Amino acid sequence: MTNKKLEAKRLIIFILLAFGISWIPAIILNCVFGYHEWFETYKMPFFALIVGFGPALANIITRKLTHEGWHNSMLHLKLKGNIKYYLIAILSVVTMGIAEGVLATIIYGKYDFSDIGGGMNGMQIAGNVMLTLSVVPLMAFNTFGEEFGWRGYMNQKMEPLLGTTGTVIVGGIIWGLWHAEMTVAGHNFGTEYDGYPYLGILSKCITCTFLGMGLMWLTKKTGSIYPAAIMHAANNFGGKSIGQYFISGIPEDYSPAVTDNLIVSIPSFILGLVFFILMLCDRKKEKKM
Repeated sequence: MTNKKLEAKRLIIFILLAFGISWIPAIILNCVFGYHEWFETYKMPFFALIVGFGPALANIITRKLTHEGWHNSMLHLKLKGNIKYYLIAILSVVTMGIAEGVLATIIYGKYDFSDIGGGMNGMQIAGNVMLTLSVVPLMAFNTFGEEFGWRGYMNQKMEPLLGTTGTVIVGGIIWGLWHAEMTVAGHNFGTEYDGYPYLGILSKCITCTFLGMGLMWLTKKTGSIYPAAIMHAANNFGGKSIGQYFISGIPEDYSPAVTDNLIVSIPSFILGLVFFILMLCDRKKEKKM
């Protein structure tokens, strides 16, 4: 039986550490050097790594402080019988990226087939797509720092306390708020938009909630954090950018508003809801057994 009081204590310690380890250096660096100088230019990769790996470090420290051990660390690849989930991690993001590119064109542009692919021919587009897909698993190193924390620890502690629905919503908001220091500094949205910075923070909470549905489903299905890290990497480092090849009729200097980005993300939100429903169905089956 789960000791809910102990799990709640561990969860609180983890969240405080995850925010503290990431936010303290980010605040200092943003004030001393400026966000662009230390983060966007990649001139200080060591500090960027610390900020990004805050949740992973919080996982390790919390386990040590509370004498938890590593029996549920989810650090094994568990490839046997789970290859399909590794493929889903990449292909689902690519599919949604294409859908978002098409939706952006429908709403904000117009179809001009000569503009599709940015002037590249079919073979060039295929080559770029294959290159992107091959790089995504390698880039999962960058997202491991978050996934080992959020999916590998927070969700495990939160679900017995709040249930699956509560974990998806509360966990997604916490994950979104964890980005707030960087969002305020200009990460993802810049600083020149209506509703700055509150709309940017809200948008991040919404997108993290829906993306977290898929990441949580993959982790629960495989018992490993690596499919989630790969899906997260596909979302951050190129999988969704494939959708750019399907955009046409939008001026190159067009800068979408935060609300525009949310509207174009509707296909990804729908996919997140599909993963959420699958989780609820799995949960119902587990209770009947």
